Amino acid sequence: MKKFATAAAALTLLALSTASGALAQTRSTPTAPIQLKPVSNAPITLHMTDDSKNIYLAIGKAAGITVLFDLDYVPRRAQLDLTNVSLMDALRIAGDVTDTFSKPLAPDTIFVAQDSRQKHNDLDDLEDETFYLKNSTQQADANEVIAALRNMLSPESKVYLVNGQDAVVVRATPENMARAQKILSELDRPKKTYRLTYTVTEVDGGKRVGTQHFAMVAVSGQQTKLKQGSKAPIATGSYNPTATTGDHPAAAGVQTQITYLDVGMNFDATLTAMGDGAMLKSDVAQSSLAPETSGVGPQDPIIRQTDLQGVFYLTTGKPLLIGSIDVPGTTRHLDVEALIETLP
Repeated sequence: MKKFATAAAALTLLALSTASGALAQTRSTPTAPIQLKPVSNAPITLHMTDDSKNIYLAIGKAAGITVLFDLDYVPRRAQLDLTNVSLMDALRIAGDVTDTFSKPLAPDTIFVAQDSRQKHNDLDDLEDETFYLKNSTQQADANEVIAALRNMLSPESKVYLVNGQDAVVVRATPENMARAQKILSELDRPKKTYRLTYTVTEVDGGKRVGTQHFAMVAVSGQQTKLKQGSKAPIATGSYNPTATTGDHPAAAGVQTQITYLDVGMNFDATLTAMGDGAMLKSDVAQSSLAPETSGVGPQDPIIRQTDLQGVFYLTTGKPLLIGSIDVPGTTRHLDVEALIETLP
């Protein structure tokens, strides 16, 4: 951590007159950031339009702390309105309205300088630390975490994402490093996990004639798929290859090309945790072989397909009817319900 040093006479002058002082810095092993311990912790109320130095001196007087100023600091006139705020909030607001920043030198002393990149580079105690993501390992989730860090930390802080190692590298002051750690602990949490159950009920003439349950484990924000059914062979073409070589090649016979189509129930679901439930983006597709053929060939079937898509809000533990699928040529239809249950 950088330490500030100054000549004893200059420091005495600064402490007595709060005039501009010169601070030199050295690097040493990083230590915990200095915590201000003001004489008074009473909320600060201050309404004034004055020189920015006088604004800081008024805040220092209210809290019982000493205020020192950088030699290069140029005062500017500003208006400050504070009502029952803490010392840290008062210093932050003062910095915003006067284009300055402050940092603790001792539990009862702060140093004020112009808010510029050069001054931050000269005065800030920068540390490097690597944080490993445990839960936000998907690219989209990691990008959101990085965006939050860059927006919440000061502009001088540097944040990098190392995709290959699910790591976040932060270069910042001890105060911002502590804030980055707090933000990461709040954002990089285990995602909620649910048991998502689709219940498909076959109804004929108003009577239930059969029920099937399709259950899967779904993690909030991640896509989950489930397929149940058969593969139907479909002839897609034929050819007559040559079986022998030489002056008089002979044909090997007609060869038929076959492809296989999925027939049955397909479920594609993405759950996103919201409040006491979750938002479900669902695609339920049902396909079957029709009794008649296409007429293209004796073995070419007709595939009937129904697709039910939508976005639904599910309350944990309460089933929701998301749609019905009619079975063509019959009096039957399929009712599709979705139910989520939170898993530990």
